[in-house]
Amino acid sequence: MRLKQDVSPVVVVIFRLVVWLYSLISYLPYLLLRSPDSQSFSECSRRVKARSVSGHSSGPYRDVGALRALATCIQPGVNTLDRVFESSVCRSPHLDCLGTRELLSKEDETQEDGRVFKKLILGEYRWMSYDQVYKEVRAFGSGLAALGQKPLKNIAIFCETRAEWIIAAQACFMYNFPLVTLYSTLGGPAIAHGLNEAEVSHIITSKDLLETKLKNILIEVPRLRHIIVVDDKLKIGSEYPRGISVHSMAAVKKLGAHPENASKQRQPPCASDVAVIMYTSGSTGVPKGVMISHSNIIAGITGMAERIPKLGEDDTYIGYLPLAHVLELSAEMVCLAHGCRIGYSSPQTLSDQKERSSLFMPT
Repeated sequence: MRLKQDVSPVVVVIFRLVVWLYSLISYLPYLLLRSPDSQSFSECSRRVKARSVSGHSSGPYRDVGALRALATCIQPGVNTLDRVFESSVCRSPHLDCLGTRELLSKEDETQEDGRVFKKLILGEYRWMSYDQVYKEVRAFGSGLAALGQKPLKNIAIFCETRAEWIIAAQACFMYNFPLVTLYSTLGGPAIAHGLNEAEVSHIITSKDLLETKLKNILIEVPRLRHIIVVDDKLKIGSEYPRGISVHSMAAVKKLGAHPENASKQRQPPCASDVAVIMYTSGSTGVPKGVMISHSNIIAGITGMAERIPKLGEDDTYIGYLPLAHVLELSAEMVCLAHGCRIGYSSPQTLSDQKERSSLFMPT
């Protein structure tokens, strides 16, 4: 069976001629102007990138730059995640660190099928410097300790990707609270399973997730005592089970800033301590918790950094994938380690409503 050809052969010939001319015009200057010592694409593709460690063709294989040993530290002597961030704060305290677009208003947008979506009208980004973020991290970690959270005792975060997520995570890394991460898309039974299995008494969440998901399963999580909501405007009622206290993130930071709490000695983590207990999406049954140490994550981001050349303070990263996934968490930790700034968004807010153009480019 032959496909019907709707395009004139003359048009096809003209199109091919234009493409050939464009390739010729653009490729010749590249050949003339490129650096003499730069490798061609074919040379790069033929270059040996990995060799067998054992000498046998069966492997295992390693990058030729790390045959003797795998890279494990992104900086000498920096072997825990809190030190990674502190190093960047000391190096670049006044650079932009975390940014969030200002919410101007919300509108209901009706689709052709009758469904209604919330449309966010957003303004410009508001940035926090590395030093500002560090102060918030210290205050929040100190506040969690004042609420009874103990080092090496698990604390959960059930929240969408946003600046407050990474602030909370850094506070937990700094005060050695193993962070239990749960996808914001999980259902009630999966959430309850993760919280009970990890024996969580404190959880960090958002107002929307508290109202739509978490509130419905609180009675199934008997160990839970404190709920910290990252949103500023929080209505605290009496609709929660007895024994559970609800706090705003701002209130916890204020508590942590009190001199009697801020002056308390913290217990920093060791490289072998668990940094994150990351729960899976539960697609093959109940979610499974994977324990990941500080040294595990640092080794991962060290390898990731070696594959991102010239990453530095002039770069901006767009954060919108789930931070409950190790890839997004590692990517943001790489950026924080190199002094980049991270702007938080979502697939619905990536572009300007007028021009629909990308807002995140290297600066």
